[in-house]
Amino acid sequence: MKLLLSFALFIGLTACSSPMPVSYYQLTMPLPEQQNQVDQVVSGKRIQLQPVKVANYLNGAGLVMERSDVELVIASRHLWADALDQQLYRLLTEQIQASSSAFQLAPMHTAADLKLQLTIDRFHAQANGVAIISGHYTLSSGSEQSSHAFNYQQPLTADGYPALVSALSLGWQQLITALIADINQQDL
Repeated sequence: MKLLLSFALFIGLTACSSPMPVSYYQLTMPLPEQQNQVDQVVSGKRIQLQPVKVANYLNGAGLVMERSDVELVIASRHLWADALDQQLYRLLTEQIQASSSAFQLAPMHTAADLKLQLTIDRFHAQANGVAIISGHYTLSSGSEQSSHAFNYQQPLTADGYPALVSALSLGWQQLITALIADINQQDL
């Protein structure tokens, strides 16, 4: 009887100590209708996208939450499915290729009329329930260069990491829409 009771207690204790599952997240964006590829090729204007740079604390796999003005918490069980900088670059590329941009993408290390360098300083939730995306981007053409700072805030619609990723996706979409408009205004 003691052996059976000890075994049941052991099973009960080990069941309570099983690890929490790990959740993986990715950003999502709907693709805009694709422009006629002939129009892009005829324009002859080429843009080169540099790899997206993210702040060091965003380089890890965990999603980030800001607890206070001075404290950030990096999740250990709520992780990005892909490296954040790679997700951001992929979505940026997809959106520019599918947009009504007058530019076509130029491969790295080739001649381009315009170069875009995007740096992300903040890409996380704040304690007040708002997702924030901030940083700056630089557009350069020959010897001319213009830099622009941005700060997008998107309220979370619910508690939890899925709501955070949805809000970050919406903020990222707003940034890319503004970037495409700025790129299309470039007079080369």
